[in-house]
Amino acid sequence: MLAENPQEIVQQPGRIISTVLHQIDVESKSSTLIEISSANTDLESYLDDLLSEIHSKEQKRSYDFVRETTEFYNALSSYWGNQDLQANTVSTNLAERLLDKEVNADAKYGHLGASGAGHVKKGSYLQFLYRDADSISYLGVKIEHQTFLDEEDFRKKIGISIANKVYKACKAFFDTAGVPQSVFVYDTNTKPSVYWWSEFLELKELRNDSHNTREASKSVLRVVDKLKKDHPADHTILRNSAISSFKQKGELKYDEFIHDTFENYEPEDPALVEKLPKIVEQLKKLPEKRDFDTRFNLVPSEVPFKKSTYKLSQEITLTIEDGIENIHDKVWSERAADGRHLVVIDSSEKEFNRFKEKVRT
Repeated sequence: MLAENPQEIVQQPGRIISTVLHQIDVESKSSTLIEISSANTDLESYLDDLLSEIHSKEQKRSYDFVRETTEFYNALSSYWGNQDLQANTVSTNLAERLLDKEVNADAKYGHLGASGAGHVKKGSYLQFLYRDADSISYLGVKIEHQTFLDEEDFRKKIGISIANKVYKACKAFFDTAGVPQSVFVYDTNTKPSVYWWSEFLELKELRNDSHNTREASKSVLRVVDKLKKDHPADHTILRNSAISSFKQKGELKYDEFIHDTFENYEPEDPALVEKLPKIVEQLKKLPEKRDFDTRFNLVPSEVPFKKSTYKLSQEITLTIEDGIENIHDKVWSERAADGRHLVVIDSSEKEFNRFKEKVRT
């Protein structure tokens, strides 16, 4: 349970090194340090839940520091030297910086909200310093908070929702010498808020949209092309579906792309059904393995796939534009009654009339 008045905090044992919470109130332009009760034994599981929620979204981008003199960079450096976030006053300075940036953002864009009552969502800023495998990591999260009456003393208290509602988050890594390294930024908005990653955290994008589109499309197609020999029909369908997705305009959320294109796919070849989950797992590992973000705006011109060629016979070669949606409805194969293998192409009337029509028997 969280109380209203800040007091000394007893640090939690285990994975968490320390944590601190500030209520950010844009309306009153105040940042308030909130006590986390020393009797709270649930922080470890709460941190695990937060990390799971953030990572399950898979909508994150890698950023780097604009320079090594920014307030966020210096705060991280300070946290390494003084790992008690409650006692380290820099944590309060960082929360006040967030408040300033949210007040400015609300003043600029508040009228654009659906209700016209504000642009920035209300919430608190929760900071963790914790052990992450063999290293130490920092997690800063803008989360939903709740005000309620305590059933014992009927006093108003502030609490964190167990059903986590993460609005924005940043995860920073330290090297073994305590030097802050790259940062992952998460945002529930369709387009990450500039005030969050640029103005508050003072970061720069590590990879641009052109790089992400190019590397993601190439990496996915390398995996798909392994199906060409053993599952040719499925290879053609999945290849075109994937290229079509990358050639669209707008934002690509990699986890949704994988789910829609591959996890929901029903193979033509029954032998592929058992293999598909392993292929999906390979695809999910690509962003980290091949160095591209899991959320970015597509740049269709960066997709390096234009046409595919199929030699149907010694005399006829078929060339198809890559990225045709629902290609199986436009080109498909059939077996004639006499056993011949046919490739059927849906065509315009003009091109249909160029060839001798035969009645199917």
